[in-house]
Amino acid sequence: CIPHCIPYRIEIWICIAGTRSIIEMAKEAAGPVERPGVREHHVVLVLDSGGSSCKLGISGEYESIVMFPNAVGKLSGKKLLGQEIWDAQDVSSLQLKRPVDRGYVVNWDLQKEIWGHGFKALLMDRDDVRGRISGIVVSEPYLNLPSMRQEMKRMLREDMKFASVLPLYPATMAMYFLTLGPGAAARRCMGTNRSLAMEAGSGIIIDIGFSYAHVVPFFDFHPIKGAIRRIDLGGKALTNYMKELVSFRSMNMMKETNLVEHIREKLCFVSNDMERDLRIAASKRDSPFKVEWFLPDGVTSKWGHIRDPSQPRGPKDPILVVNNERFMVPELLFNPGDIGMNEAGLAEATWQAVCGCHPNIQGLICANVSVIGGLAGTQGLVERLHTELRPLVPDDYDLNIDLPQDPHTVAWRGGALVGARTDLFSQLLESDVDGCP
Repeated sequence: CIPHCIPYRIEIWICIAGTRSIIEMAKEAAGPVERPGVREHHVVLVLDSGGSSCKLGISGEYESIVMFPNAVGKLSGKKLLGQEIWDAQDVSSLQLKRPVDRGYVVNWDLQKEIWGHGFKALLMDRDDVRGRISGIVVSEPYLNLPSMRQEMKRMLREDMKFASVLPLYPATMAMYFLTLGPGAAARRCMGTNRSLAMEAGSGIIIDIGFSYAHVVPFFDFHPIKGAIRRIDLGGKALTNYMKELVSFRSMNMMKETNLVEHIREKLCFVSNDMERDLRIAASKRDSPFKVEWFLPDGVTSKWGHIRDPSQPRGPKDPILVVNNERFMVPELLFNPGDIGMNEAGLAEATWQAVCGCHPNIQGLICANVSVIGGLAGTQGLVERLHTELRPLVPDDYDLNIDLPQDPHTVAWRGGALVGARTDLFSQLLESDVDGCP
């Protein structure tokens, strides 16, 4: 924290001066921002390992990213890994075993197997890269336990033979990409004072993932750990909630986790006026939110599809009817109390994170808010967040909230940027003492 005795303008000047040196150093090391350069002898891999999926690729090559499930599948007695899981046709019979539970790795042997399969697939046809790999940038859970962090670094160094390992929060990776990467110049024009906040490496990254949602404030590219807020809700909890709702109201889907997750991703949205939409949805016959999902048969259809209202419906057709569940499920992110959780919603948690920062930088970080993660792209989420957060933020603070392109991969792209900029990578590696540079 910055001492209260230092005048506000001097604090901001110090912050920007220090941040500009980082920006200038990174640009000099990388060359053109659009495609960061890589030294001929220096190749760094980048791994963003989440609770649901892994994003893996080569630093400086944004097109090299490959995505695969962070799980081992079993179908008809056959073991499936990586892309084989997504290619499986019978999703109803597919069983998944994940190495991550509630955001933390609980089975390192399984995690090692999944990562090893991903590395092998990535480098299979890359003879030009395989012999020049010197390190890896890898994501780690927020507020990670030191013992789990050390085990991850040990496994990557000793078992997978990486010379250097740089763990970063996904939000830290995203902050570097959104501030220094392609498109950063355009983002500086998106809202009052955003350019100043970006120059200072300040802002808020809201990461809504598979296990949790985290609100992470930044100053000088460093996460303010004491101000990080977590909501114990993510994609997994929303899928489980939707299973319960549709099983009670339509048909039993409690064993169809993979299918319900797909339906949730396709149909759910965040309402900007939940009470109004509930009244509208109460008229089930004329509800504009009502959708009939034709369930798959596992042979001709993998996921099923929305039934065309103009087509006749047979009495035995497997139809799942979804109505107000479409917006009541993601509503949990803003009102966890709907299922008895005594926690703040997304807007309130964001304001709590702001209040956990030094008063002199609160206005600065409010000017640069970005939403990332697998649930960030849910229709209407950013608009609803702005609607609920604006009354909490003082009138003299600028509030700018944006949704980056491909929010589920922006953290990986930030890691790819850091790994490609050799001097920046080395600097962060040297400062990697207690968790997050």
